[in-house]
Amino acid sequence: MTPLSPPAEDTKITIARETIERFAQKFGLAHLYFAYHAAFPLAITPHLAYQIWAKFQQDIHKNSLNIPWVAVADLLLSPLCDAVETELYEMDLAVRTVLLNELKLDPNFGQNRLKELSDFLLTCVHKQRLSKNPSLSDVTELYEWIAFAYSNEPHKAAQKIISTLQVQDWQNPFELVRLSSIIATFDQPFAESQEIKPLLTYGKIMGKYGRGDKAVAVKDFAKLGKGKQEIKIAGIRLQIPQFFPFETVTVNPQGEIIHREHKEAQYLTENIGKTTLEMVYIPGGTFTMGSPEGESEYDDEKPQHQVTIKPFLMGKNPVTQAQWEAVANLPKIQDDLDPNPSDFKGENRPVEQVSWYDTLEFCARLSQKTGKNYRLPSEAEWEYACRAGTTTPFHFGETITTDLANYQGTDWDYEGKPYSGSYGQSPKGIYRQETTPVGSFQVANGFGLYDMHGNVWEWCADPWHDNYEGAPTDGSVWDENNNDNHYQSYIDLLVNIKNNNRTRLLRGGSWYFNAALCRAAYRFINSPDYRDRFIGFRVVCSGAWLP
Repeated sequence: MTPLSPPAEDTKITIARETIERFAQKFGLAHLYFAYHAAFPLAITPHLAYQIWAKFQQDIHKNSLNIPWVAVADLLLSPLCDAVETELYEMDLAVRTVLLNELKLDPNFGQNRLKELSDFLLTCVHKQRLSKNPSLSDVTELYEWIAFAYSNEPHKAAQKIISTLQVQDWQNPFELVRLSSIIATFDQPFAESQEIKPLLTYGKIMGKYGRGDKAVAVKDFAKLGKGKQEIKIAGIRLQIPQFFPFETVTVNPQGEIIHREHKEAQYLTENIGKTTLEMVYIPGGTFTMGSPEGESEYDDEKPQHQVTIKPFLMGKNPVTQAQWEAVANLPKIQDDLDPNPSDFKGENRPVEQVSWYDTLEFCARLSQKTGKNYRLPSEAEWEYACRAGTTTPFHFGETITTDLANYQGTDWDYEGKPYSGSYGQSPKGIYRQETTPVGSFQVANGFGLYDMHGNVWEWCADPWHDNYEGAPTDGSVWDENNNDNHYQSYIDLLVNIKNNNRTRLLRGGSWYFNAALCRAAYRFINSPDYRDRFIGFRVVCSGAWLP
């Protein structure tokens, strides 16, 4: 069956006019005047509707039209509004457009009434923020956008919308469509400014992507950016989304692949000389950190606790030798870097033989080069990114195999203690005895990250703690002697953190160790000046969208 095409714009307007005429015929001119005013906020609660009624009914009464309080219920329950959730209603975009145009054309109100409505809405925003009601936060934000857009400050509305777009999760199609629809409501105030007008185009393309027309959307974004990775709107840089396809797999307890899924991830490409650095967008969210009862004998992985993570960018792969060399050749900040420290040579292999201190200098040079804030991940950020929404020991599922990751898949003995080459019910595998080029196994986790299990251990920012008692729940670096701001700034890292010599966390396992140590929850430790053939790192970037 061929899907139905959406109605043309002029058809939508015609239908909207007919709906409004039937409403006016049923309830009268006073109700229609109230609908003019109630159309302004786009999303409306009964409480706000009553506030609008109280604010403007006396003014309308001057025209010998009395608006009864029951007009609020009549409007919200009419075909002009749709209930989207408890105590929240929205008007169809075409209906709202017609009502606002009639408001401006009516001799009793005119263009100035939009300014009065803007001022009224900003007052409501202020009162709702003082109430600190979290259930109203999204609606309050929308009210503020609308108020600024139709006042003399449309640039402020655009800047606030862009701030939301900068951290948008492109794997949430419903939110993409919702934001696209909201941006479309600002067609009139934004279209009048050549500086803001591209935001309307951005919103339309975002809607296409959210509705599944991804190939067309990617091409349209490329046209909008004119070959660049960002555009400037209202004085703020907005990234042009880039996407790459990837595949994830799920295995059963025996290590057999039982499901494959093809997905797309948003990423940012950073040019760093002769090579590039691909940074994947990691959406914010809440997850359970640590291992559950029965998974591990290690007390340092407990207690499990909830952590809420803000969005950030993370390297698609561990830092490669080519990327390391490019940054090592940038101007020195404080310490020298060996441009070619690795034992297992190869441009696309992960860099190894780098200390925690070395990574600080790397991040400092990279930050200075790009103007963005590159750093090591916090331990919580790393585990959240590794799990990518899963709760199993590995993002693949209950177990892992050497067909999916590079670790020691044969039995071995370390300091008199035997270690198995398998995990759970999975078969034993092979022992490659060296690193592999990043992405060799061609399967990623749900966020689009490769090699999160095995290959090389990855440095994290945090100093070691024996367990999670008292651990932060906001994803920040856990360091009692230095606040998280120091870890967000490469200058503070180099000056204030460098010489405290506390042991540091590593995550992810490596080619040298067995499967159990590759689990998402496993914690490894070493001194910050330690280097070895099985230790590397990957970088994260926060605030990357800011000017």
